[in-house]
Amino acid sequence: MHIRHRRTALALVLLGSAARLQGQDALNRVGPSTYVRSVAFRFDSTQSLEEAALGQKIALTGRGGLVGLRRLFSFVPFVPKVGAHLFDPVEMQRDVVRLRNYYQRSGFPKAKVRYDARYQAKADAVEVTYAIAEGPPLLIDTLAFTAMEGPLAIPDELGRSWRRFVRGERRRAGRAGQDERRGLADSTVRWFRAHGYPFAAARTVARIDSTANRAEVTVQAGAGNRSRIRRIEVTGNETIPSREVVRQLPIESGDWYNARAIEEGRQGLTQMDIVRLTSVDVPRDSADDSSVVVMLRVAENREHFISGEAGFISTGGLTTQASWTDRSWLGGLRTLTVAATAQTGVAALENPAQQLYRLNLTAFQPYVGDRRVTAAGGPFIEYRSDLRDRSWAVGFEGSIVWAPAPLRSLSLGYSIAHRQVYDYGIGNDLLPEQYLPLLGLGEAGTVGTLARTRNRSAITLEGSYGRLDRIANPRKGYVIRPRVEVTLPGFNTNEYLLADIGATAYLPLTPRTGFTVRAGGGRVYPRGNSVASAEDESAFVSLLRLRDATFTAGGTRDVRGWGTLLVGPKLPQVELEQRGDSTVAVADRYTPVGGLARLVGSVEFHFPMPVVSESFQPYLFYDAGRIWIPDRRFRLDAGVLDQDEVYQAAGVGIGYQTIVGAIQVALGYKLNPSPLDERSPQDVLDALSGGTPIETTPTSSSRRFHVHFSIGATF
Repeated sequence: MHIRHRRTALALVLLGSAARLQGQDALNRVGPSTYVRSVAFRFDSTQSLEEAALGQKIALTGRGGLVGLRRLFSFVPFVPKVGAHLFDPVEMQRDVVRLRNYYQRSGFPKAKVRYDARYQAKADAVEVTYAIAEGPPLLIDTLAFTAMEGPLAIPDELGRSWRRFVRGERRRAGRAGQDERRGLADSTVRWFRAHGYPFAAARTVARIDSTANRAEVTVQAGAGNRSRIRRIEVTGNETIPSREVVRQLPIESGDWYNARAIEEGRQGLTQMDIVRLTSVDVPRDSADDSSVVVMLRVAENREHFISGEAGFISTGGLTTQASWTDRSWLGGLRTLTVAATAQTGVAALENPAQQLYRLNLTAFQPYVGDRRVTAAGGPFIEYRSDLRDRSWAVGFEGSIVWAPAPLRSLSLGYSIAHRQVYDYGIGNDLLPEQYLPLLGLGEAGTVGTLARTRNRSAITLEGSYGRLDRIANPRKGYVIRPRVEVTLPGFNTNEYLLADIGATAYLPLTPRTGFTVRAGGGRVYPRGNSVASAEDESAFVSLLRLRDATFTAGGTRDVRGWGTLLVGPKLPQVELEQRGDSTVAVADRYTPVGGLARLVGSVEFHFPMPVVSESFQPYLFYDAGRIWIPDRRFRLDAGVLDQDEVYQAAGVGIGYQTIVGAIQVALGYKLNPSPLDERSPQDVLDALSGGTPIETTPTSSSRRFHVHFSIGATF
């Protein structure tokens, strides 16, 4: 019975709309099994509303293309499922009504919407297009603000703020649709509730001239009594003292009621580990003529929490992290965390694999004299084996952060560490006086020596300033991050001053396309004992001594045509092998030397890809970077080994957020490789040790390419 009625309705709709339903094949074969291949929008003149928003208003959805491949790879997280997507002509007509109503609510009272359907009998599929003629928009001609009853009385101390608000609303006034008028009422309510009126309300009244497509809009406000906060009551807290909750709010008893400030404080509280949920209420029965009671309800998390992460990165292979947190250490909002990290190097795509094993304890105090000031710090111990060195270290790191707003912060940090170095990364247990002569870059007695221990004590001043449309996966905005670091006298093996700055900008073109631009630069100024012996030893040794401070580039975030840290000065990493009765020097990788100055830049173009879901984010990129040594006392003066030009790369990448974590894959291509970049480390080693020009050794075009891959998960 249901199928017969459905077919009858189908036939009536098709016969009644034959002028609008077009096809390559006869329409009498359209039936209940017909599916929608695609849904599109066509605009007869202007387009004011985004297609993504229109797509959310309709019921019909298209199956899309590459159906066979999508079914074959349906088990892959980023491949969208095919689904049924059955064609329903009744829903198609309803979609027309939905779209027309949406346009009218959005300020297009004369909008016209129709549909065109193209049927293909062989595939039993319909391609649906909604044709939209927006017509002239209904615009706000005048915008006034009055009281619901009597005159609108604004206190003198709020006069300037009120006039600024009114000017801003009039400047932004555009269409007079229902949604826009509702937005005017909501913004008016927010202003009053942020200036002492907890029960403010507002509505809009519009006089519409349909001939001229103009509207006179009046916002009628009911402010109510202006009230101060009599007290703030906290409920639901079992572990946290009420005073610690209240002091996290930017408002206190006796202040004028401010819903905006209370919401800011509520959001800040939800960032605390022990807090699961918070809500705010102002009971009407608590209000008198001049004050109200603010009720702050808190739901707490479990006091102790264990978490873990697992992932994979091309430089470090399989990586895991586990942590245990006391979310209410000593009975308040402070926390104590013990974290262990293991970057194993297993299955790493780069050689050598970057290994890191670290254990650290961190105490966090959210209130240091002011709710915007926090402190964190604790000891650590680590073992690392990477391109810098193979070593273990023990030390302490701590910082005090002032954060008046999201993305606006200033931090003062201090770190002290003792490091025992087993291998400086230039060769397998080789010292500079053994290594550099093998490359023909010095004599054993003149190159200098490096100590096996390094001490470091430094203070760091860092800041951030920016504005983003959203913190996670931003589409529009910018962030600037400057940093200054200086070593303290008396303990350091090396002394220096470091200045660095990085910036990122997000520039949208359309809702699904846009640019991400990154730039950064920095300079290291050696001083004290770092320059004392620079005149009497090899510049390579002087730079290796500063290895924790020198700049490098290359990897997943800057110049992606190169491996990690391998833009700029580098040398073959040498190992000595016993072959029969002789010892042979071999090299299968490069090790970075670093520089005292860095300049990097990157441009990414993000765009949608047909067929796959919107979570699948492909992009094209262009990167450039330069690592060089402006201080003449540290210059290598080694010809082609200096590698201090601006190196450039281009490529393509893909990002996707899956249930197993964020996946990032990028393929970079070196546009202007250095002489070493196109040659194997072994050939370069043989040329240097034999005293022959590097340019005479063979090149390989495959060395211009580099793949970066990472995946992370939380459990």
